[in-house]
This record gives sequence, structure tokens and C-alpha cells, in this order.
Amino acid sequence: MSSERCCIVIEVPQPKVKRPVPVRYKGIERGFRVGRGYSIGEIKAAGLNLKLAKYLNIPIDPRRRSVHNENVESLKKFIEMVKELIEAKKTKPAKIAVTRA
Repeated sequence: MSSERCCIVIEVPQPKVKRPVPVRYKGIERGFRVGRGYSIGEIKAAGLNLKLAKYLNIPIDPRRRSVHNENVESLKKFIEMVKELIEAKKTKPAKIAVTRA
């Protein structure tokens, strides 16, 4: 049997962080890039604690201090998807996948 048939795969959304800008380009819009993990403030703003975030395989970057609203919203949507699977009591176990860039 293949492993794809035995479980439901949910991908953890990737965190977004601002790009670093050299001093000579000050004032130019930086944009976003994929970060290493979510900051502790973003996890708490989404209504999670660190223990549950680690259990759900959510990447955490303890060095980051910034809180981006896009990351908080993506975490909230992820939590809703996971809650629906738990409440549905599916016969197939759920598998949470972490995608790395």
C-alpha cells in the first residue's frame, strides 16, 4: 500500500519575513521572502502555545521578534483546518507535512 492512501496530508504554511536591505538602498520597498520559522509573538497571537506548535510541526524561529499579520492569519487558517480534521474523527490518521524551501 502506498502511504498516500493511508492518511490526509496538511501542509504547514511557510512564514514570510521582510528581506534585508543594504544601507545604500534605504527607503526602497523590501518585499517578503520565506523565513526559517514563525516568531513566538506570531504563534501566541494566533492562539497557540509553544508546546502545541511543536507538536503540530510548526517551524519556530526563537530569534525573530517581529509579528507580521499575514503570518498570524495563515496560522489561524491552519489551526481551523486541523480542528476540522480532529472534530470530524476521520478513520484515516492525519499527517502534517512541513515543506522546506
